[in-house]
Amino acid sequence: MTKKIVLVLLLALIFNASYGQKNTTIQEKLNFYNKEYPQEKVYIHTDRKYYAPGEPIWFQSYVTAGYLHEPSPFSANVYIELYSASDSLVAEKLIFSDDGFGQGVIDIPQKLAEGNYILRAYTNWMRNFDQGFFFEKPIVIVTGSELEKNASAVGSEIDLQFFPEGGHLVSGIPTKVGFKAINRSGKGAYVEGEVYNSAGVKVTSFSAQHDGMGLFTLLPLAGESYSVRLTGKDEVYSLPELKKEGYGMEAILRPNQLRLIFRTNISNPSKDKFKALIHTRGLVSHIIEVDLSKGEALGVISTDEIPAGISHITLFNENDRPLLERLVFIDRPIETSLSLDKNNYKPREKLTTKIKLTDLNGDPFTGMMSMSVLDMDKVIDGSPEQTIYSELLLTSDLKGYVDNPMYYFNGENTEAKKHLDLVMMTHGWSRLVWNDLMSDNYPSFDFPVELGVSLEGTLYKESSNKIESSGKVTLVNNRSFPPLILEAETDKNGRFSFQNLMVYKSDNLLLKGKSSKGKDNVRFEVDTLKESVSLPLPEFKSILSEELKFEKEDFLQFKKERDMIERAFNPDSLFTDLGTVMVEGDKLQVEREDKQQKEKTAYGRGTAAFDFTEWSATGAYTNIFSALVGKFPGVTVRMGPTGEPTVVIRAGGFTYPALFLLDDVPTDAALISGLSPVNFSRVVLFKGLAATAIFGDAGKGGVMAFYTKSADGISLSPEELKNSSTVTVELPYTYDQPREFYAPKYDVQKPEDAKPDKRVVLHWQTMIELDENGEATIEFYNSDDAKQIMFDVQGLTNSGIPFFINKIYTIEGKN
Repeated sequence: MTKKIVLVLLLALIFNASYGQKNTTIQEKLNFYNKEYPQEKVYIHTDRKYYAPGEPIWFQSYVTAGYLHEPSPFSANVYIELYSASDSLVAEKLIFSDDGFGQGVIDIPQKLAEGNYILRAYTNWMRNFDQGFFFEKPIVIVTGSELEKNASAVGSEIDLQFFPEGGHLVSGIPTKVGFKAINRSGKGAYVEGEVYNSAGVKVTSFSAQHDGMGLFTLLPLAGESYSVRLTGKDEVYSLPELKKEGYGMEAILRPNQLRLIFRTNISNPSKDKFKALIHTRGLVSHIIEVDLSKGEALGVISTDEIPAGISHITLFNENDRPLLERLVFIDRPIETSLSLDKNNYKPREKLTTKIKLTDLNGDPFTGMMSMSVLDMDKVIDGSPEQTIYSELLLTSDLKGYVDNPMYYFNGENTEAKKHLDLVMMTHGWSRLVWNDLMSDNYPSFDFPVELGVSLEGTLYKESSNKIESSGKVTLVNNRSFPPLILEAETDKNGRFSFQNLMVYKSDNLLLKGKSSKGKDNVRFEVDTLKESVSLPLPEFKSILSEELKFEKEDFLQFKKERDMIERAFNPDSLFTDLGTVMVEGDKLQVEREDKQQKEKTAYGRGTAAFDFTEWSATGAYTNIFSALVGKFPGVTVRMGPTGEPTVVIRAGGFTYPALFLLDDVPTDAALISGLSPVNFSRVVLFKGLAATAIFGDAGKGGVMAFYTKSADGISLSPEELKNSSTVTVELPYTYDQPREFYAPKYDVQKPEDAKPDKRVVLHWQTMIELDENGEATIEFYNSDDAKQIMFDVQGLTNSGIPFFINKIYTIEGKN
């Protein structure tokens, strides 16, 4: 696209443009920084904002990289954390991001107190930069009790800050001064007041226009100082110190154009060569030579070539030192549409939704999105206050709290754009600090890009602290398909490392070590077993005011009705923890239930089981199969000359090879025999046609199912860890397996359809892809009584453009 600039003369002053020329030093440094330090951002789309304890928070994660906000091909790990207002960690998840997109769910604890919570998300790479730019989203838990009051939010003191446009007050240069008033809870506060000079003479008055923000125009006079008094307050506030000489800037946004005025009061600035640089997230759109020899210059720039989002206008002197800076926001949403196939729907009738995205020329976009559909009569939520559009283009590049950022993108609000410019005047942006950039002071790479889960540790000689260099460590994940077997060699310090693993919480990792001479007389110390990853978190205080309570009673009443329905149709779905109680009963019955529990597997109950946790002789054996000799009637276990096992399970007069399972996954005897017996919890036998039928032909020779202590939730003792050359490993951070959102289908009548349908979230769907026509079709079924539903669609095109659709439909059927 051809760059263009409209030049206007003001008072015969010249404002020259010179973009498109050879890169300047500043642009070269920006290009280097963007290439070597690509900025990642995380956004989390949740199904709603208000929840009751015990409910799930469904979410999709979006990770972008670089100034174009393209889906990130870098980080695979997204850390999700839920915090209370007192910085107490409530829940944490590790989500796998596949080329920028991931999904998951957080189950809210049943006993969580009512109040404001913060959902935080980041990648490891983002920790190299200012942690103030981590993603944060308010979550509100509703229980019916009063919201906890934050002690820091008590009081009415006002923090009033002033922001001269461009950065400075300079004698003789008319300047717009933005201001922001914040109360002790961190929220914007309405104020009005007056500005006085040093003689106590009123110069001008002002009042806040939105969220504690406003502006006034001031012509500072040499030798003066200025103060502010708020109406009804005793405090006196001082304006920033007046500069005797300097520069001023004024930016005025008009439809499709940006008007810039630069001023100076320096008597003879003609020696200096000034340039103004305009960039958006580091992407330079204009470099302009500014001639201030006559004291003032004006230019009009088309905004068509400026990317959407926050743009920086910075004036530099001939030594590339920044003199002034101003932020402006360019809003350029794409064309979106969401339509339903009908106007009215009966209870439990299927709704078909069609979504389409195009640019202004009608050309389609491809991309990924997520969608939440809420029954508006059963939730407290209204239209989302935060979306991927407001996050990526606005709040992710601003320091400080912005209340209800979607307010500024309401097309029906005629004041929204003017108020958004107040945000630009009163917030600083510090992802890029010019002084650091010009002095080559770049971030250090303390936190690398993570492509998966890592496991590291040290291999020692058995029962000693002597390290084992050049040893072998084998890692087995038998639950992956196909089974994952990796091998690493220890370095001179006995260290071993496995990187970029795809490990889920349900996986069971096994480590087996050997010395450099192939002996088993080694032991492990695994880093992740000693301590979990510790991340220093920035301090934050809850800045959410006490929520309106009018809709809480209905919300909680509907929750109570849903719980009663669940108890009636699924008694085990909800329960109350009564703590530890003593139950006296039939000893034989208790033993019978214990036996049944030990025989339980994913394939049903086995015919017999042997419990190794109650058998102290396990440690005397080096092979689990030799420990099983004589433990099951009708089962013959023989050990070969090199330790290989042969197992014969006699049933029906036929002899076939036995099937072996490790934590419910088929495997071979060699893998199991290579594990130390101390790792095992129990062995379950399947014998006879009735028991083995579920396994098909593979199980006709009988089945032995081996279960590790880790799989049964039993931790190895410190002594077992210390003296075992084979251990099961539990990592503190492993991926959550994506969970499927329950979406009932009423196309065919089923017995379970007798259950009343009172869903709050009618539909939640992630990873929705737009096809080559920029379209996606989503189908779901109505509940019993939904009449007004809200669609909250958020997504990202493959070219990095965030988008949102928010629509409310009345779908009540006609009787």
